[in-house]
Amino acid sequence: MTIHRRNLLLSAASILPLGHAHAQAGYPTHPIKVIAPVATGSGADTLMRRLEGPLVKLLGQSLIIENKPGAQSALGARIAAKAPHDGYTLFLGGNSFVANVHMMREPGYDPVKDFAPISLLVYNPLLLTVRANLPARTLQEFIKYAKDRPGKLSYGVGNSGSLVASQLLNTQTGIDAVGVNYPGMAQATTDLIAERLDYIMLDPVIAGPFIQAGKLRALGITSRQRLTSMPDIAPLSELGVPGYEWMGWVGLFAPAGTPAPVRRRLSQAVEQVLGDAGVREFMVGGGMIPARATTEQFQAHMQEQIKLWGRWTRAAGLTPT
Repeated sequence: MTIHRRNLLLSAASILPLGHAHAQAGYPTHPIKVIAPVATGSGADTLMRRLEGPLVKLLGQSLIIENKPGAQSALGARIAAKAPHDGYTLFLGGNSFVANVHMMREPGYDPVKDFAPISLLVYNPLLLTVRANLPARTLQEFIKYAKDRPGKLSYGVGNSGSLVASQLLNTQTGIDAVGVNYPGMAQATTDLIAERLDYIMLDPVIAGPFIQAGKLRALGITSRQRLTSMPDIAPLSELGVPGYEWMGWVGLFAPAGTPAPVRRRLSQAVEQVLGDAGVREFMVGGGMIPARATTEQFQAHMQEQIKLWGRWTRAAGLTPT
């Protein structure tokens, strides 16, 4: 190789990283797609659509939210895992995202190896919600009502969180009821209001308006703490199911391999939006608990959640399918 040709190659090699870095510095240059593995109107979907406007202002590009419900979030996760790792496809993940490791023999993705965490958004407990005409106004009355009718009551399941939270309650109280699967909790809520179901474990942001309107009734909350927006709803652990606890979460991810500067840009934008008073008011008012975590803390949270869901699914008597 001649000295002249070698110098040209070295010059080209030195320019490529600079060009790549410059492209990342200008990120984003076109719309960003967010794959939401939940149905429209679900708690996580409602949250993402509330964050959409502030994020668009900060990033200068529109966000396209694509709902891909199905297979307990695994369908959307599989699509996102195979997407280009350029920062223009993101994934809205949560409980089901990690629970599938324990609930599916072949989830079709690895939540740690196939994804890079960007930001933890919220924690969210669920409400034990019953149809308005159910003749039980307290948790103890509900447990007695259900146990007096083994196999007669039905509950809706729209994601892994609702499934495990329901199974934990049924197992710990001795309730024998029939689970009915739905593509999302919004559809299950519709059937609960129509009295085709007896109870569901429901996101406060979905349940709140129907509870206020008298169309549904909440008998307890799955977390150990009460919500600021619903202080009268006590934890199930205080109402006669000692040791009961379940807490969900929602976070934003990118496919593994997405450049660090791009992930940092997204993380900073999300952090700024989460600090907005209006956004926090929306979260708290909807029964969500705002979360703040560094990328490293979010990564550690993921590892902890995978272990925790292993314990929860075993306690609920669930096996991989």
